[in-house]
Amino acid sequence: MSYQIATEPARGGRRKGLLVFGLIIFLGGLGAGAALFVTSSSQYEDAVKNLQRAPVGCDTEFSFTGTGTFIFYTETKGTVGEIRGDCENTDTDYDHGDGRIRVNLTFADADGNEINLDRESGVSYDAGGFVGSSIRSVVIDESGDFTLAVESDDSDFVIAVGRDPKKDSESLQLIAIVVAGAGLLIGGLLILLGLRRKPAPPAQSGLGGAQFAPSPFGAQTAGYPQPFGQGGPPSGPPGQVPLSPVNPYPQPPSPPSGGNWGAPPQ
Repeated sequence: MSYQIATEPARGGRRKGLLVFGLIIFLGGLGAGAALFVTSSSQYEDAVKNLQRAPVGCDTEFSFTGTGTFIFYTETKGTVGEIRGDCENTDTDYDHGDGRIRVNLTFADADGNEINLDRESGVSYDAGGFVGSSIRSVVIDESGDFTLAVESDDSDFVIAVGRDPKKDSESLQLIAIVVAGAGLLIGGLLILLGLRRKPAPPAQSGLGGAQFAPSPFGAQTAGYPQPFGQGGPPSGPPGQVPLSPVNPYPQPPSPPSGGNWGAPPQ
């Protein structure tokens, strides 16, 4: 049986490198996501403001530099500035409200050939002080100049022409959400790993790991023989002759046979 002096094990340190890197990813992801989201909102407003507009009672000229699908919106709130065409109904603000609008559109190319417009619904916008909803669409195969004539009994609205202003904005918002989510997930995981402590180093005792074996004869003092208990001296390890006790009071020798020690010499 042996006894060992035990000490409290030391606790390992934090993984500071992972912790700092995780915080950078976490905050960077949130910052980049927020910046992209703000940019998407600004892009949405800019796309609405950049729509081409045609007031009522005018033949407005449009120049299409791109191809694809373009949408015609009844814009019931906003403002129209100086435009190309023969219309004097410019530089005005308008706010029609929610009332129903009846309008007739005539769309023609540079040669005067009328182009059929398809019915369109479900696309709308409300940004930058402009409100509109889709009514027609057209596919432009070749870039060029076109003319749009707008006829209606109402005059407090315009026809806005362009692409879906929400399309690019919604794509950018989705990217913002993905970036922010990735930052939260990856950064949070690295922070948790950084908070975990490293394995503790091996414990060191104050006496260098010395062990003490209890004596079967009680406490001993080094360098001094101890008295034997009952049952005689203890037996040593195999191959070692045990020491015999020393008699402190030896007996005198017996006289030789005859009963007397020799007479002193004369």
